[in-house]
Amino acid sequence: MKKAIILTAFTLISLMGYSQSGLGVKGGVSLTNISTDAGSLRGNIQESLDTKTGFVFGAWGRLGDKVYLQPELLVATKGGKVEVNSGSGGPELVDVKYTNLDIPVLVGFKPLKFLRVMGGPVASVKLSEDKKLKEALADYTTNTGDAFANSTWGYQLGVGVKLLGLEIDLRREGSLSDISVLNFQNEDKFSQRSAGWQLTLAFKII
Repeated sequence: MKKAIILTAFTLISLMGYSQSGLGVKGGVSLTNISTDAGSLRGNIQESLDTKTGFVFGAWGRLGDKVYLQPELLVATKGGKVEVNSGSGGPELVDVKYTNLDIPVLVGFKPLKFLRVMGGPVASVKLSEDKKLKEALADYTTNTGDAFANSTWGYQLGVGVKLLGLEIDLRREGSLSDISVLNFQNEDKFSQRSAGWQLTLAFKII
């Protein structure tokens, strides 16, 4: 995963030397939720449809015109809500938050001058997480470390429009690998995936 960060940073810098390229910054909001498959724990741990509002900001580069390659380095806060039944205390809705360094490498196409469609894989490196999920599941899990994986893979698919010199992107994002590293006694399967939407505003600086 470190190689992906270095390669993306190198690519962004290298784009400055090409005529049909651009380099810029972006920021916006993200809405995510966490889906949970807990097998025999389903009666104690359930997913919630409630979303978590976070932020995203970073840098992007673009190589090409009609068809283009767009690598990005983005800091994004994500999360969701998980319902945990703690027994006598009843169900508790746990508000989970974590922060990733996301590295999308997208292939895009411009069907119109002002319209773009894009999609591709995303490598994610966890920067931080709160301990709420781990603490809420202390009675079930044998973990002594974090609740979320240090690195994961995902995807982004979306559309973008150019308006008054600014670019507005709306993307659907999701997990391709499990974001959880929690282990449970007598539990064969426990997985968590994240999914959501990302709305950003970007402008070109070079």
